[in-house]
Amino acid sequence: MDRRITERMKFAEGTRIPVLGGLWYRWLVRADNRDILRASIPAGPLNGDPRPEKILCSLTSYPARIAYVSLAIKSLMLQTVKPDRIILWLAEEQFPERRLPADLTDLERYGLEIRWMHDLYGHKKYYYPVKEQTPEEVVITFDDDIIYSPRAIERLMVTHRAFPGVLVCERGQVFNAANMDNPGRWDTISPVGITEPTFSMNPSPGGGCLIPYGAFHEDALDEDLIRKLAYKNDDLWYMFMCAAKGTRMIKTRKRHKSFSVIEGSQAEQMATENVMGNRNAVILKGLVENYPEAWRRIRYDKD
Repeated sequence: MDRRITERMKFAEGTRIPVLGGLWYRWLVRADNRDILRASIPAGPLNGDPRPEKILCSLTSYPARIAYVSLAIKSLMLQTVKPDRIILWLAEEQFPERRLPADLTDLERYGLEIRWMHDLYGHKKYYYPVKEQTPEEVVITFDDDIIYSPRAIERLMVTHRAFPGVLVCERGQVFNAANMDNPGRWDTISPVGITEPTFSMNPSPGGGCLIPYGAFHEDALDEDLIRKLAYKNDDLWYMFMCAAKGTRMIKTRKRHKSFSVIEGSQAEQMATENVMGNRNAVILKGLVENYPEAWRRIRYDKD
């Protein structure tokens, strides 16, 4: 089945259809997993033509998921809009012998770049790309456990061109005062941040998140602050670093479709721990104390 058809057949995230909804989603996920395994990577999956802005796709992984990340990368090599570069960032501490699966290193012949750095948890996927970013380049961050829609980059770039200078995400949750201390329970489906950019959004960096040049506050690259304030929560860090800089955010569409997760990749789920255990509340408290002006912008959506 064409994965573009699979995406059209999905329900929007947050839709509740007892029993049948779950069965339907699992069937579509299996179809996506089967199709990405069978798909062939064409010659020249990366862009080689001149264009005004280069597209750098960036992601990270760790030992528990390294066996699956090649499928996420493969889905980025099968996009309707080709990226110029795809970089996978790995921590030297986690792979001391630098042994990687053959299906991953195989992708280097198609243009994948594997780069090594010290461990910064999920922050690895944006740290050096943003640090090295030029005005003629956008950085798009992705996760290691998702099979991405063939039109993911296309949607992000179309929205970016309509709203240059704004952070663009495929998935984001809008501020909800009733769950103020747990952004993981903010509104996934909302009219806010769809037609006009907003400060009041917690973006999902791994869902496909386009960072334009100069979007983040300078503290975004301060390792001491990252480790102190948001080491295990890069989405809140994105939100506060945008708000602190005065950068608004926007989603590609109101009703985001649920992602197809790579089968077998979910042995460890930090996101669930953050939401259900409400670790977000502790992290949020520290960020609010250190960036009160950014928090005012997020709460009231005003400069």
